[in-house]
This record gives sequence, C-alpha cells and structure tokens, in this order.
Amino acid sequence: MRLSTASAFAKTFLAVLLTVLALFPFSGLAFSATALPMSAPQQSIEQLAARAEKLENDGKLEDAESAYREILKIDPRSIAALNRLGAIEVRRGQFSTGIRYYKQALDLNPSEFATNLNLGIAFIKRQDYANAVPPLERAARAAPENFQARELLAGALVGQDDFSRAVPHLEKASELNPNDLGTLYILERSYLETKQFQKALPTFEHLQSLDPNSAWVRILRGQAEDALGNYPTAIEEFEVARRQLPRDATVGFSLGFMYWKTRRLAEAQSEIEEALKLDPEFEEAKYYLADTYILEDKPTAALPLLAALLHRQPRDARALADQGKALEKLNRDTEAARAYEGCLRVDPERADVHYRLARVYKKLKRSDDYVRELATAQRLQKKNREEQETLMQASGAHGDPTRQGGQPLRLPASNDKSQ
Repeated sequence: MRLSTASAFAKTFLAVLLTVLALFPFSGLAFSATALPMSAPQQSIEQLAARAEKLENDGKLEDAESAYREILKIDPRSIAALNRLGAIEVRRGQFSTGIRYYKQALDLNPSEFATNLNLGIAFIKRQDYANAVPPLERAARAAPENFQARELLAGALVGQDDFSRAVPHLEKASELNPNDLGTLYILERSYLETKQFQKALPTFEHLQSLDPNSAWVRILRGQAEDALGNYPTAIEEFEVARRQLPRDATVGFSLGFMYWKTRRLAEAQSEIEEALKLDPEFEEAKYYLADTYILEDKPTAALPLLAALLHRQPRDARALADQGKALEKLNRDTEAARAYEGCLRVDPERADVHYRLARVYKKLKRSDDYVRELATAQRLQKKNREEQETLMQASGAHGDPTRQGGQPLRLPASNDKSQ
C-alpha cells in the first residue's frame, strides 16, 4: 500500500506557522511631501496614519479602514496604506479583497519586500500555495537574510509537497536562526522525505542537543531507520519515545505502525487501540487498526472502523480495499465485489485489488469478469513495483514534528499586533 499523506502533514505545519506568524510589522506611513497637494500638509497625513494605526490596534477595523482610505484620497500611491487595507481584509477572512489591495501596491513597486511577504501570507491563509510561492520568492530576493520570508517560502513549497525545493530555504532559515526548533524539525522531515539521510544525521544531533528529552528526535530517527529498512532499530527508537510520552497518541501510533509493519500484530493492536483512546479522531490509526484486525482474522471488528472512514471519505481507496477484504473473509462476496470495484474506480492501478476482485468474481461464477481482472492484475504486477510504505507516509498530519505532546511548537512571531 502506498499512502499520500504528505499534504496533510504540510498543511498542519502551515497552520501552526500561521497561528503565530503575523503580517509584516507596520511601522507607520511614510510619504514625500513634494508628492502631496498643496492643500494637504504632510502633518495631516501623519496624523491620519497615527489614528488609523491606533484604531487598528484597538480592533476597530471599520474605523481604521476609513482612515486608511482617507490617506489614499490624499495620496493614491501610498503603498503603506494599501498594505494596511490588505491586512485588514485578510484579517477578516476577505482574502480576495486583501489580495487585490496587495496587488495594487505591487503595481507601484513590484519588488517591495513587505507587500510581497504579505501577499504570500494571504495566499497561504487561503491554502493557495502555488500562488504564494512567486511573491515569497520576490520577498526572499529583496531581503535574503530575512528569516520570515525564508520560512514562509519553504512553507508554501511544503504545502505543495515540494520538499526538494523547500530544503535550501529551510537550510537558510536554520542558518539565520540556528536554534529554532520548528524550522529544524521541518527541515529534518524534509531531508527524510527527499532521502538526504547524510544531511539528516548532523541535524539529528543538533536537534538532540537543543531538545535532549524530545521524543520527536526519537521519532525522526525512527522514521529514518524505517526508510532505510532498519526495522529493529526503528522499533527501539519508537519504544524509547513511547516511554517518554506514554500519553501521546502520535507516539503510540508510531510504535504500533512499526509493529504492524513487522507483523507483530498483537502488539500493534494494543498500541493502536491505545492511540485511538487518546485521540478518537485519529484517522490513520483507525485505518491501521482495521487492517490489523483483518490480518488477525477479525473482520467483524474491522468493518465499523472502515465504515466510519468511508462515511467521511467515500472515495478512500485504502478503506474500500480493506472493506472488500473484510467482507470477503465473511463470505459476503457480492458486497466484497462492490467494495473492490469502488476502490478500482478511485485507484485503477492497484494490482492486488484487481487480483482479489478476480478471485471474488470466480466464486460468484462471473467467468468473463474473472479472466479480465486476472489478466489486468498480472499486467500491473509486471508494470509496477510497489513502493515501500514508511511511517512518514502513514502518519500524515499526526507525524508533524512541529507539534509536541499535542501542542504546537511556538515559532518566532513578529511584533505586529494586527493579527
């Protein structure tokens, strides 16, 4: 089985990042007196700016917006006022309007750092990671030594599962702020995703020196050992992490997953059941517990878990495949065929499911369908070499090292009070 849960992991990282990272600090509005009409002295704009900033900081957004609009009436080319109007709209969740203000500011100065940074943040908040990348790249070029720009750009790339492009920006961010745990954890995860294990090793050591009691260092080491196929060593790392954080669902699932992978099924069942008690909404734990039940020949226990997964995601190919397995074990062959057929509508390249469906068709005496599915399974087996499943793929958002003990790690925030 091959899972695609890097996206969930990336979005969790970005959510944590954006809860603590505000828009670029506002430091007042600056204007050229010569650009102003004779009837509007510079002092009046400075007064309007001070008033608008105070209103914004006090949470009086409508009044602040009116004040910034007054500034634009006096000076339509005020990049600072356009930025603050954009920030207010993004704060309200009106992303399209905020983005429009930022783009107006960029028309006046395409390379301006703050505007590009804010525009990138607005796109990230809207989960539009592809459009976030270009302005954040411009921000990073304008201020190569700015930590926020690098971290946000890396976040937008991670949001697209583009770990290879994110790595150099994360490396630069960690160079700028060597002791930032959030950056180091996501860099380490990116090294593992891109199989840069030699680079991962010194980062492990640095993380361990900064956070020696962190179970996440053990988890990341375990993930690396898992990816390298060193399963006994990986299990040792997860067992230590489990002793460190006995009430953490993620750690318990990580250990349970490795037991599942090495077919220590009774231990896998115990650990994953405990993870679900700690976090009843842990979707991946539900799936692997159901699969463990099937492997232990307990299909009746698996079906409610699979039904819950399919209620939320009716096109979950993994859950449909396992539902077919459970139903087949119970000799409910017609229902099993429907589950396998549903799986293949979502993921037609699953050679194992084509084979299982062929077997069910044979029992149902559907000879032509049996021959067709068997031939398809044989063709796909020759074509595909299934990738090895790893804990990183299995854990998804719950494998996010920016969360520790169920709580987000605090990443550096600006001193802007607008968010």
